[in-house]
Amino acid sequence: MGLDKIRQEIDRTDAQLKGLFLERMDLSRQVAEEKIRTGGAVYAPEREQNILARRTEGMPEEYQPECRAFFQHIMGISRTYQYSRLADQAEALQELSDKAEEVVVTFGCEPGYPGISASLDALSLAGIKTEEIHLQKDENGEYFCQMYLNGDFSQNISRAAVLQILEENKNARLEKAR
Repeated sequence: MGLDKIRQEIDRTDAQLKGLFLERMDLSRQVAEEKIRTGGAVYAPEREQNILARRTEGMPEEYQPECRAFFQHIMGISRTYQYSRLADQAEALQELSDKAEEVVVTFGCEPGYPGISASLDALSLAGIKTEEIHLQKDENGEYFCQMYLNGDFSQNISRAAVLQILEENKNARLEKAR
């Protein structure tokens, strides 16, 4: 099969993925509405690990890391969307103003911790600039991450990205940059 034919097949596959993506996002909206109604948490790490195990089961070994990353990214996008539905009610976001500003988010993490990647993905999706990232140890030898963020926090998607970081990482806090 020539390159042009392969690209046509990729285009056909992408069109199918688009329809499935829209269906998944509608389901994510329904999940968010249910969680708003019941007070459920958006992030369920054990459930996500089970889903990832099922999605990669039977997958050719050479594709497993990419398949895992694909589904992790889709679930992260869905969570960001769900947080955008909750952002208006989130007390944790009261530090954010409705204009462009710089804030600092600090949270506990270990080197290689996947929460950093999910946080960066959410910020990128929202168009928030990550000015600096510092990974340090505190006096107890625990690692923590500080992210200096700059952007317009008036949009639900940008507020959702910050809320996602605060909700999904241990000992997370938000403060205005000095």
